[in-house]
This record gives sequence, structure tokens and C-alpha cells, in this order.
Amino acid sequence: MIFGVAVKGKKMKKIAFILAFGLIFSIGNGFAQTKTAKTRFSSVYTDLKKNCKTVRGGEGQDDAFDCRGVGGYRVAVWYSAAAEIVAVNPPDKSESISLDTHDIAADYSKRKIEWRLANGKPFAVIFRVDKYGDEKKNDYDIFGKKIGEELKVIGLKGFENISFTVDAKTPDANAKAREAADNAFSQK
Repeated sequence: MIFGVAVKGKKMKKIAFILAFGLIFSIGNGFAQTKTAKTRFSSVYTDLKKNCKTVRGGEGQDDAFDCRGVGGYRVAVWYSAAAEIVAVNPPDKSESISLDTHDIAADYSKRKIEWRLANGKPFAVIFRVDKYGDEKKNDYDIFGKKIGEELKVIGLKGFENISFTVDAKTPDANAKAREAADNAFSQK
């Protein structure tokens, strides 16, 4: 008798035993996988110098840049008066996610956007930005004097709860920014 079912004949007993063993093994294996399954975090980068194409502005407008992202996301860089704006555009064309607005004199083309992925899907970005103090160089200065840099950790669509900064002078700042993003993902 196997699992309360009467089995007759050697061949039937053998088949029933194999089926029962397979069932027990697969249930046990399923529990083990559920218990030990872990999110795999990784990073992919968008280089603002190499991964962007110029979008020509119309008459009286500055050029903008459209940059390749991850998972259908795009990065947009454009200008407004004395500022440069960097934002992420979601694949569904919904509202852009602002990453930074900074002094137009800052050369962000040498920077990269780090995309944090969980099991291959993007959920946050990490971006190095300038920090400005209150001291202004002149009456036309919008941002003030640069006093340092920080890493912004910004959640993508569905992960708006992720919003952190890490001072760039902090030892292992990039690793701490990744850890903050990954922990916030895991807590959701």
C-alpha cells in the first residue's frame, strides 16, 4: 500500500514507488528553493558621453541628448537658461524621473548612470551629482559655490520609496549607495 492506495503486481508497485518518491522529492526541492531563493543584484551603466545621441534643437533652442538606458528606460539631458537637467524617461512614456538639475558649467558628460537591477530588471539608478553651498559667486549665480559631490540613489517606477544620498567622500561611497538601493528593494 502506498499513500493509502492498494497496488497489485510488482510492476505497478515499482511505478507507484517511483511516482511517490518523485512527488516527495519535488515537494522537498520546491520548499528548499523557496527558502533559499535570493534576489540577484547587479549593475549596468549608461555613459553620458558614449551612450547618447544628439537631438538637434529647433531655432533658438539648444541641442538635447537622448541616452540609452536599461529595460526600455531612456536618459534625457537638456538645457534651460543656466542649468542642465538630467532625467530618466520610463518605457511607458509616463512622467520623467528627475535625477539632477545643475550648473551648466559642470561637465557631466564624463559621468555615468548606474542602473541597479534585481534579477535583471531595473529598479533604481545611482548618479554622482554636485553639491552646492549657499554662497553665490555673483547676482546671476543660481546654484552657488560647489562644495562637494554626492551619490543620488533614485527609485524607478514602482520603487518611488527609494530616495537616498551618500556623500561621495564617504569611504566605499559607491558600495554604500548600492547597498542602500538593494536594502530598500528588499524591504518593499
